[in-house]
Amino acid sequence: MNDPNATSSAPAPARLAGLDGARCVLGGVLMGLANLVPGISGGTMLLATGIYQLLIDAVADLARLRCRLTTLAVLACVVFPALLTIVLLSGMAGRLVLEYRWIAYSLFIGLTLGGIPVLVRSMARCTAATMFGVLLGLLAMAWLAFGTTTEGVSVGSGGWGMLLVAGGAAGAAMILPGLSGSYVLLVLGQYVVILTTIDEARLAASAGDLEGLSAAGLTILPVAIGVVVGIGLVGTLVRWLLHHLNALTMGLLLGLLVGALLGLWPFREPTPPPVGSVVRGVEVVSVEQAEAIKPKYWPTRAFTPTSSQLAASTGLVLLGALVSGSIGLLGGGRSRGPAAGNP
Repeated sequence: MNDPNATSSAPAPARLAGLDGARCVLGGVLMGLANLVPGISGGTMLLATGIYQLLIDAVADLARLRCRLTTLAVLACVVFPALLTIVLLSGMAGRLVLEYRWIAYSLFIGLTLGGIPVLVRSMARCTAATMFGVLLGLLAMAWLAFGTTTEGVSVGSGGWGMLLVAGGAAGAAMILPGLSGSYVLLVLGQYVVILTTIDEARLAASAGDLEGLSAAGLTILPVAIGVVVGIGLVGTLVRWLLHHLNALTMGLLLGLLVGALLGLWPFREPTPPPVGSVVRGVEVVSVEQAEAIKPKYWPTRAFTPTSSQLAASTGLVLLGALVSGSIGLLGGGRSRGPAAGNP
């Protein structure tokens, strides 16, 4: 059977082979998990399971309205397991970040570090273009971490414009090896908001609460639109870049992955907003108003960790790196990134 990560000018197969189908389902589940956990790249999970080129080609075909059976089969086998994983586990992931931030972020740092060797192994060689791409990626993540938001678990306004931007950025990041979609949501201040809203929608649907489901939909809909647009545009662009500017593109992805560490300092905690502060664009003018604000919208402050927290954090970083690095071995020889070639 041909390697799905290998580029070829031959026509796509008429149907999806059984092993590739199983890899697509596994890749979809891992991609869903990755997009719940800042620091794990959904694209890296696709590389790890050996289906990255299959998905990129499928997205590019769909964007060009080439709806072949193989294209639809690949998308179904990846997208549905990913969505199901996100819906079922979004509440747990949101609560972990909200209530145990230093634990979650320590894991996220380790998971990010563990993904670096996966991406490095996918590079044919290091060139000047590769190093330039790394620099661009680092600068982009530095700007994202320090230049776009004030500190807080969630500082976004929650308006449709911001949610569209967040969804588009997350969708783009979902299929970029090295960049975590949930990390992008985190630094844009929308991570906890979106995950808890997805969980609220799930609970409302289970209880038959149409009003609650409608309210959650006002947040989820613009995010979903942004995700679809981001995946379509960036999937097509990445396919072209990987074939024509491979060294620069892979360097950029590596820079994005390493730069993701800039926004993952773990020792901060959410605090109730004081009277006079501004939350989601609204000034808090009374104690009652402050108490009514949900914890997912609280700002955060830095704290000095104890020696036991530092030791535990170090252990969690090592554990996260081990887990992420081990997942990267799933694809074996097939975990290589797409090589340069004809589109």
